[in-house]
Amino acid sequence: MTVCRSRTIDRKRMQPLNVYKKLPQKNCGKCSAATCMAFAVQFLRRMVPLTECPELHDAAREEIAAMLSDTVDWKERRLKELLEEILRMDISIRAEDLGAQFKDGSLRLRYLGRDIHLDNSTFREDLEIWDKLLLLLYIKQSGQGPLAGRWVAFRDLKDGMIRSEAFHDECEIPMAELFKSGGKELIKKLDAMGADRVSGFSTENAYVLNVLPRIPVLILLWPGDDDFAADCKILLDSTATVFLDVEALLYLGIALVRALKD
Repeated sequence: MTVCRSRTIDRKRMQPLNVYKKLPQKNCGKCSAATCMAFAVQFLRRMVPLTECPELHDAAREEIAAMLSDTVDWKERRLKELLEEILRMDISIRAEDLGAQFKDGSLRLRYLGRDIHLDNSTFREDLEIWDKLLLLLYIKQSGQGPLAGRWVAFRDLKDGMIRSEAFHDECEIPMAELFKSGGKELIKKLDAMGADRVSGFSTENAYVLNVLPRIPVLILLWPGDDDFAADCKILLDSTATVFLDVEALLYLGIALVRALKD
């Protein structure tokens, strides 16, 4: 397999879906990747060069290169775009679907155990830009329908295999390390966020937390011993991708770990 070293790629600035949208999306099998989405993932991991896709037109190749060389902070640009889109929406009629409340022009919803308020295009609370992006994506998507009540691993979500390894590395492993180094403190923080301890699982340390109103997670923690390392599994309701796509769900998990570390 050819390794592309001609350009350093910041994966935090560009996601597989951004590349995939520029690809032919034919799954023709002419490159080393199984699908076009797999090619996009491998490209961002510097495992293949764009030239390995024989169906990619020059214009699309130039567009991908332009995205990579863009010096504008993409997060700020995306934040502005989302705020403009949401200003054009009637949030009041979507509040119930979001599990939020709308009153006097302000939307209020729970996020990581906090009440967050969006007044027109301004958050009252002091939030990191990643948190703002996640909240706005959740509001924009405005998923509908009941939760399934069926817990699944990240890889079993729609398109979950694409980012399941990253979810394990960035969310489950750090959570296990937090539990190993300070189990009581971690549980105290989960309680403060409003997590409910539940039974019926292979560990007594099982908690359900609504990270966002319609996105609960089941956190299973094992303390470890002389024979086994501390472990963590984070499961989601099978409907999670109705409310956020897998890329956003990955960063939602990262935001949860970050909040528990603080």
